[in-house]
Amino acid sequence: MKYLCRPFFALIAFCVAMPLWAAPIEGSWITIDDTDGSQKSLIELSITPQNELTGTITQLLQEKNQGLVCEKCPDKFKDQPVEGLTIMWGLKQTDKGEWRNGKILDPKTGKVYKARAELSENGTELTVRGYIGFSLFGRSQTWIRQPE
Repeated sequence: MKYLCRPFFALIAFCVAMPLWAAPIEGSWITIDDTDGSQKSLIELSITPQNELTGTITQLLQEKNQGLVCEKCPDKFKDQPVEGLTIMWGLKQTDKGEWRNGKILDPKTGKVYKARAELSENGTELTVRGYIGFSLFGRSQTWIRQPE
């Protein structure tokens, strides 16, 4: 009888531990202004059917930025409203909580950079790094998960 109970208890332990392995990266994230520390925008992160991480600006939180268009952006992004703009794409998961080899657009300058993202262990912060060439030459931001 005890051999019959082991698979049952193993299944229960698996179901309880599974959510603890890694917090999902998908959801709404708050970006922070580099200069004054204020909340700047909401980014909705999602995973495509090709298992690539994308990020879209869903809301600009500063009144002065309402209605902005991406004037300096290249190609298909040019003159598009910043709200609704996909600014991060193509990141692939390389390890638990790590996404690499994607691109990120800075709507302020119109420049596209290589990108990577790393989720904190507790799932409340996301470090996003845009860079040119090597990751050493770039800038990081910490995004905060929007409370539900």
